[in-house]
Amino acid sequence: MSWTRYQESASESWPPSASEERVTPFSRYPLQDGFYNTLAYTHVVIGFTYLSLMLWQFLATKGTSEHVRRGLVLKWIALFCIGGGWVLQIRHSWFSDPKVFEKTPVLFSLPFARNFVSAFGSSTVVSALNCFLVGVKEKSRMASCGGPLHLFLLAATSVSLAVDVNAYVYIFREMSTTPAWGNYHWDMLVEMTVIGAVFPLYDGLNLYVLSQWYRTGFLDYKEHHVMNAVWSMSKTAAAALLFSAHDAHFFWPHPGITLIYRWAVQLVPQLLILVPYLLRIFRYVAAAHDYDPVATAAGTEMARGLQRTEVNNSKA
Repeated sequence: MSWTRYQESASESWPPSASEERVTPFSRYPLQDGFYNTLAYTHVVIGFTYLSLMLWQFLATKGTSEHVRRGLVLKWIALFCIGGGWVLQIRHSWFSDPKVFEKTPVLFSLPFARNFVSAFGSSTVVSALNCFLVGVKEKSRMASCGGPLHLFLLAATSVSLAVDVNAYVYIFREMSTTPAWGNYHWDMLVEMTVIGAVFPLYDGLNLYVLSQWYRTGFLDYKEHHVMNAVWSMSKTAAAALLFSAHDAHFFWPHPGITLIYRWAVQLVPQLLILVPYLLRIFRYVAAAHDYDPVATAAGTEMARGLQRTEVNNSKA
């Protein structure tokens, strides 16, 4: 049997979510103090605004002036969405009283949230930084190879990858001490092993490309932006899909849907985001390794020599 957050084991169950009072509007976590409640409500509003505008950006024509303007707006919304999300994560996972959740359970136990949701948050930050800060249009705003911004991105991505690894250490340690398929906690460990696999993948690819940039001195700024825009869209959608899959009030009848269906709800929409760009991203990452600075410099010098020859011939 597969469990849900409202049916955590054969001996435990919670009342239907329809009878819950004073819960957050989307995750349906118990409301706590005024600071917590404000964070929860504003994060939902800003988060859905961010996701909606990102979807518009994802579907609209790229490279236009409107695309650039929407990107600037997204950059600022990302600051509030991700920043507010981190504050909420710290307040919820480290400073909540576990007794608050006795009648209205959360998706993750508090230790699980400290490890796994932090990995999600750090990976989301890194994708947004690589998407918005490397620079695409204006040369004056482009990060330089070996410059402060490049080194900052290398450091941030490395830290995030370490946080990802820590989350999986926690997951596998818990799986080794939890009865297999015996309760909801085990189900969530298995579920997040699959869902969270993209965090080290996305961060690892970013770290690889940034390292190759340091080695070769070359970065395809546009393709780096595209790759991380896709990563950012993927992870922003993942947060909404996660709570949708575990809902037992708005979307699914109490006590909610089981593991296989939750995977389907979360993974199928991701294919619509990722598949159109997978080949393009693969080519970009492969090209980061194949770039030869010596050959490129020689080719550039040859082209300049041919150009000078043509100019001299025309003068003759």
